[in-house]
Amino acid sequence: MDDAELIALLGEGAHGYFAGGAGDELTLRDNEASWSRIRLSPQVLVDVSSRDASVTVLGQRLPHPVVVAPMAYQRHAHEDGESGTARAAAATDSTFVLSSQSTTSIADVAAAAPDARRWFQLYVFKDRQVSLDLVAQAREHGYEALVVTVDFPVGGWRERDRRTGFSVTHPLAINPTGESMTTSELFAMHDPSLTWDDIGEFTDAAGMPLLLKGILRPDDAERAVDVGAAGIVVSNHGGRQLDTVLSGADALPPVVDAVAGRADVLVDGGIRRGWDVAKALCLGADAVLVGRPVLWGLAQNGQAGAEAVLTQLHDELDTTLALLGCPNARDLDASFLTR
Repeated sequence: MDDAELIALLGEGAHGYFAGGAGDELTLRDNEASWSRIRLSPQVLVDVSSRDASVTVLGQRLPHPVVVAPMAYQRHAHEDGESGTARAAAATDSTFVLSSQSTTSIADVAAAAPDARRWFQLYVFKDRQVSLDLVAQAREHGYEALVVTVDFPVGGWRERDRRTGFSVTHPLAINPTGESMTTSELFAMHDPSLTWDDIGEFTDAAGMPLLLKGILRPDDAERAVDVGAAGIVVSNHGGRQLDTVLSGADALPPVVDAVAGRADVLVDGGIRRGWDVAKALCLGADAVLVGRPVLWGLAQNGQAGAEAVLTQLHDELDTTLALLGCPNARDLDASFLTR
């Protein structure tokens, strides 16, 4: 669907929230363009009759490296909401990350998709107890990892939202009353005083592996390892926070070098096709997070739409492995790339 069709489907406010980025949206556009700047270099006459896309993340063998990124307010895209996306993830053996700004409760998502491999994404709010209560709920309902977003001390300058005044009618996880709230009101709940010294509190509370999401600098990646993070997500928040920062593709290699295998490294931002997934693994990522394509599938056809997007990504990755002459995803490295 093109933008006009999506606006007709979702309304200008919801479409602007999901599609938009910060400032002039330069980083938003560069997130996709940066993967296109990287060229693949296939080898030939390799037996690729059997292919294996599996990777190891947080000590678990995953059938493929595609993780569904945390995305807020999914019931504003389709009534299936987060439950539908989680079921789509389960049907495609994808890991699903639930946003703490969800329009479906932690418990309801777990009940709707009990077979899904579920992680929980956390924003740290000024009322720390709200965040700690969310962590406790996630642990109680079988979520397997905690993804703390660290690039959101305040909301980015998002002109589409400022123009439309988009409001959220049911952010259940953090507003159980269901009262309508503007994005500015929701963003004001975030804690701008959060520092490295506070991360340990959530590591202790989690009782599960902790990942820090929103890291672009190698020195921050090293510090994340030092405070006990099991994983790092190289991310610029989908181009939605600070405009003109590095894309995930460009920020990834220095972070991989800095971490040097001491933690898992994932990346998001602009990954649209299976060959983008392969490129990320070639650059040293252990897995990738994919957001907007899954959201657009959900918007168009609910769970089935999200499932179709994930299935196509997996099929594209499988084809890419064959055509690269690299039958095992875990063997992808920089030798398969050229710039």
